[in-house]
Amino acid sequence: MRKKLLIVILFSMFFVMVACKSEETVKEEKWEDNSPTFTSEYGEMFGKEGSIGIIGPKTVTENGQKWMWHFWGTKDISNKEWEIKAFKQDEDEPINPIKVKDEILTSRGDDINGHARSAVLFTSSGLWKLKVYIDGEFFDEIIVDIIQE
Repeated sequence: MRKKLLIVILFSMFFVMVACKSEETVKEEKWEDNSPTFTSEYGEMFGKEGSIGIIGPKTVTENGQKWMWHFWGTKDISNKEWEIKAFKQDEDEPINPIKVKDEILTSRGDDINGHARSAVLFTSSGLWKLKVYIDGEFFDEIIVDIIQE
């Protein structure tokens, strides 16, 4: 009787583990350009209104492209260092697309907590996730459809 009970318990545990495993879904990240164009008092930008705004084209030449970054938020981020990690769709290793930049963010007007100039260059065309870090902490991210010429 004990052997049958032990076998039933083992099979039950096995089926529960298999059922949990088969119901486990891998979260597929949705890769689409989520950086629409919008207008602010400083001109036309693309990005995430109220968080990240970039003045400059999404088409980047072989010599790079000038981008002016704008960051909104509730924290005081002026006078802080910033960096970008760019991940291409279906690739694991990030690149640093920033070739030249203002190292420290400055405020701009009453609403923009951080502002900086840069030159960017990507390794190829496609969808790129741009993750912004300010003072080493994750700030926000956008996905941009880059055309690298």
